[in-house]
Amino acid sequence: MTGLSGTGRVAGAVSPPTGVRRIRSEAEASELAHWLLMRGRRWPVVVLTIPGEYDEPFGDPDEIKAAVGDLAEVVLMPTSDVSWAFSRVMPPMTPVYGGAGRVYPVDHAWVADPGRSRLRFAYSPHDRDRITDQLINDALQAAMAAGLVEPRTRSGTQERSGRVQGVIGSRALVTLDDMALATVWEELTVPGVALDRVLAKGQQVCGSYDPDSRRLDLRAALRFTDAATARAGVEKAYGVGDVVLAEVAAVADDAVTVRLLPGLDVEVGREAVTSNQKDTLSGLFSVGETVACRLVAVDPMRLRLDDVDDEEVPKPAPSLLPGGPPWLRPTEPAPQPPAAAAPSSPASVPPVAAPRLPVAPAVAPRQPTPLDLARRLPTPQPAAMARPAGAVPAADQARVLQLTNELAAERATRKVLADELAGLRARAAELEAGLAQATRSIEQLQTRYRGADLARQRLGKELRSMQGRVGQPAGTPEPLFLDPEEQFRYEVSCEWAQRIPAAEKADKPLAAYTLAPGFLDSVEQLEGISRAKVIAVVVEVLTGQAQHLAGRDVHPLRSGDAGSPYVRRPDGAICWRVALQRESAAARRLHYWRTHDGYEFSRVALHDDYRP
Repeated sequence: MTGLSGTGRVAGAVSPPTGVRRIRSEAEASELAHWLLMRGRRWPVVVLTIPGEYDEPFGDPDEIKAAVGDLAEVVLMPTSDVSWAFSRVMPPMTPVYGGAGRVYPVDHAWVADPGRSRLRFAYSPHDRDRITDQLINDALQAAMAAGLVEPRTRSGTQERSGRVQGVIGSRALVTLDDMALATVWEELTVPGVALDRVLAKGQQVCGSYDPDSRRLDLRAALRFTDAATARAGVEKAYGVGDVVLAEVAAVADDAVTVRLLPGLDVEVGREAVTSNQKDTLSGLFSVGETVACRLVAVDPMRLRLDDVDDEEVPKPAPSLLPGGPPWLRPTEPAPQPPAAAAPSSPASVPPVAAPRLPVAPAVAPRQPTPLDLARRLPTPQPAAMARPAGAVPAADQARVLQLTNELAAERATRKVLADELAGLRARAAELEAGLAQATRSIEQLQTRYRGADLARQRLGKELRSMQGRVGQPAGTPEPLFLDPEEQFRYEVSCEWAQRIPAAEKADKPLAAYTLAPGFLDSVEQLEGISRAKVIAVVVEVLTGQAQHLAGRDVHPLRSGDAGSPYVRRPDGAICWRVALQRESAAARRLHYWRTHDGYEFSRVALHDDYRP
């Protein structure tokens, strides 16, 4: 056995063992754990366990090995003292036993973050296909992450073309031009993207064909392989102002990151999603869902989610392979409950019944006591204990009887625990189903809430527009005061009264302010910005809100480009500027002086105008 490990592994091997390795002893299990923790391991390892009271696993190790080939090692281990020896060496939350399986990647990030090595459960032989497919998927993804399945040319590989016959789960069947059959694997296309978003029935494909595994590798034909090609794809498929689809890649309380194409993520701040400052975006979005947004700019890439009307149809998303389906599709609308008899406002949302999760028993099942177990034991028969005089010492007879009783008690305990374990597994399956249902309901509620919030914002704009047009023959507000400054102050007060809730008015009063000579003239003369927008931003400045709004970009005014000194008056007041618009040289800015007594609004100017 020189040069071989306890599991038959050759020291210094450059590829995984060709067959399934069986762990039979505690020493082999301990060695396996040390092997998994070894730095420099070259391939992922799939560990599938055999549940207690069974001779074979619930998953299929041979099918897993056939699928992963030389990309991963497959190990089979029983649940017994052997798995306990394995667990003693492994870090917390990383062992596997009881019929479950796990893939240990090459990257050791899973040691500190066990979630990177997902534990796959199986509760009965009925779970065979599910856990087998899960472990195959995990192993192939780990192999891709390790760089073991990069597109490569090797002997026997052929460039072949064919037509997709259908997509079933994570596999696609392709009929090649010579009528031979090939398969495309989801894990070997675009990581994290379902195969039916890459391929469609009838699609013509071309790739690298491996006759041994009959796999067709299509990665060389992918249209978007990095951020640069993805950005070029977005610029070609969409125009500024288009409503487009994106996939939620990450979400935090104040920002959501969406993916326009694999490799191209865009962060969208709260101000471009909702005007309700109490909303947390982590409560409005779920990772993986598809959302509609408006493309505002391409350099840099900017999106908004707060001005997409329900009636607007998003532009079709690009396909990842030539002739393929759009890689994103609009989310199906959630089913609506029956309309209530009472009338409702246009922005109201019908209530949705909360998902009904399985309810756990109020009292946990009682554990068997030693007396319960003893009552289940067979009563020893006197005849069975009759021995010829002197044949067996009395002490040995007592010891044999004690061991017999202990063995029977142990068997009874194991039987009770096995029954309880089966019940817990069934309960876990129910909870998993309930969790999936709750997750779907949450996503539907989030989508409907965002729709209602957009409707509220649109109605608010329409209401303000209608209020501004009442009694106006030509679209210009009819002044209520002869003095322009009194009219401006009146409009500021009205905006503050309508904008600030009653409960917050005491905490957000209007600060004292004055209007510099020429300020009102600059408001009237500068085109491209509405008077209502200027008044709204003035209220934000006077109530201290502008400082906390990322879109306002409040900062002291410099006398020129970056690095120039700040503009300061002899009395010590500093000139500040706040954004009325964003992302262009012609974007409008509001200039004001911050004085000891309050604020003095100076003028409205263009972005590149540095005059105070």
